[in-house]
Amino acid sequence: MKTRVISQYLILAILSFLLFQTACNKEPETIGLDLIDENKLGVYDTVFSIVGYSAIDDSVRTDELSNSLLGSLQTEDFGLTNASFYSHLRLSQTSPDFGDDPQADSAILSLVYSGHYGYINTPHTVKVYEVMQDIYKDSSYYSNTHFSLGPPTTELANFSFTPNPSDSIMQEDSTYITAELRIPLNDTFISKMIYPDDDSVYSSSENFLSYFKGIYVVVDSVTSPNVGSILYFNLLNSRSNVTLYYGDSLSFEYSINSNCATVSNYQHNYSKSLNQNFIEQIIIGDTLKGSENLYLQGLAGIETRFSFPSLSGWVGTNKYAINEARLIIPAVEPLEELTAPGQLILFEYDENGDIQFLDDQIEGDNYFGGKFDEASNSYEFRITLYIQSILNGTPDYGLALYTSGKSINANQIVLYGTEPENATLPKMYLNVIYTLLE
Repeated sequence: MKTRVISQYLILAILSFLLFQTACNKEPETIGLDLIDENKLGVYDTVFSIVGYSAIDDSVRTDELSNSLLGSLQTEDFGLTNASFYSHLRLSQTSPDFGDDPQADSAILSLVYSGHYGYINTPHTVKVYEVMQDIYKDSSYYSNTHFSLGPPTTELANFSFTPNPSDSIMQEDSTYITAELRIPLNDTFISKMIYPDDDSVYSSSENFLSYFKGIYVVVDSVTSPNVGSILYFNLLNSRSNVTLYYGDSLSFEYSINSNCATVSNYQHNYSKSLNQNFIEQIIIGDTLKGSENLYLQGLAGIETRFSFPSLSGWVGTNKYAINEARLIIPAVEPLEELTAPGQLILFEYDENGDIQFLDDQIEGDNYFGGKFDEASNSYEFRITLYIQSILNGTPDYGLALYTSGKSINANQIVLYGTEPENATLPKMYLNVIYTLLE
């Protein structure tokens, strides 16, 4: 009995090896197709082409995010991206006593770093303005939201700096804490804080928010490619706040905490791109250019859409059971400063053009995939259930591909297209292993 089992496994191994050797000498589109009459196991391997293109993504919700982003970044492929944010300030305590004739020394806006993306050695000039419009904590706001500000000439801060997100700060007890950006606020802010209209301003946080509705933090745009960075800040860190120093050694803190409304704003200028394929595809809208390259970018940037018209000959035939379908997405090797998104996310469109989860995603991340493989500079998704549903007659409304965490991650990536003119380049494709039922 053992001998018979071993022999069966040996035969299967030999057949698998011969099939692999044959497939390696063929174009991907023909693998397995000429073996249908000879392959006694009934399992085959083939590749389908894809039609795809990239387009500008919709705005994303950006209120009360885990990180608030600030910066300006310009790259050769994606042009210019700017990130800024609005935030409440709340009282750390009500009815502070500044004294009869308070004399303020300084005020500092501290922002604790939580990461960065881009060319970190580029200097930035940050500016802070007073918000003149109510921001509501229980409302939804998006990446294209703007609030009215005080007069443009009335800055609360104008400060130039070079980011140092990796420089930890040593404490008196020799322990280290995360680096922070410290922005000096000017006399306009100090006067508004220490000389309010009346004492009731400080009687409650609600009264204070009516008096001072918040701050807007923004940097000047960079002006050339391959410079700039997007900085990530954790506003919920207790050290992210405004501290007013007065008297000889006194201070008062204006908090940024979970009760504060925060809203991030993202702006892109794709006309700054130096990539002609990108300009024709994204700005002009030539979807055929997706055959050469495709693009993804976070912060309400760029998405990629694709479908599988080459499957049409199999649809409704009831001849094919899909054992496995893998979507292979090769990427152009990114620059060191512009790291690839660590994870992509994939959705399907429904008949109304809305995105929905794929059934394959329910199987879990390890099954579904989407992580960046540094060794091959590629991503891979397993979409077996989705492809089988198409063959069973479900309309193929297409798929949508995004960077993961696109509300808070600035990462961008250039992908190889669906059919590059240079046949030696990698391309996006669908690899299918199937069983022939007839």
